[in-house]
Amino acid sequence: SGAKEGVTNLLNATLDGVASGARALQQIDSGKVITPRMEMMFEGVGRRSFSYTFNFIPKSAEEAKTIEEIIYTFKLNMMPKYDGDSTRRTMEIPNTFDITYMYQNQENGFINKISSCFLQKIDVQYGADRYTAHESTTSLNGTGTPPQKSQITLDFVEIETLSKDSIREGF
Repeated sequence: SGAKEGVTNLLNATLDGVASGARALQQIDSGKVITPRMEMMFEGVGRRSFSYTFNFIPKSAEEAKTIEEIIYTFKLNMMPKYDGDSTRRTMEIPNTFDITYMYQNQENGFINKISSCFLQKIDVQYGADRYTAHESTTSLNGTGTPPQKSQITLDFVEIETLSKDSIREGF
């Protein structure tokens, strides 16, 4: 049966090369369609990722400075550091984050656990559709007018690849 299937496949390919649509006609006539079966091999699963978006609407320039410090802290901790002053060839691994969902001062068991993560990406949007700002003030990087609205999106990726055992533990 394997040889017969091989001959049929060769005949169909040849017919389609000679006359476009001949393969479809042959399949209609025989009442059978040849499917392009694919063999797949399991190569593993990727690491889980989590994305969080936060909107900040400071009521004063002082609150805007606090938001600037929060954004700075995430930016700083997501980046690696060069190892040593004389070379730029090696880097230290950036800081990791442990994220926990809480409810009334305890871990929320209804939401899956997250293993240690690294911050892969941070997007910061200053202002909204129409940029408005507080009065000029000093910031971490100089003087300027802090926005009245900021939004950050943080994309975290787990360091380890999880298994069924991890899922049974609540991850």
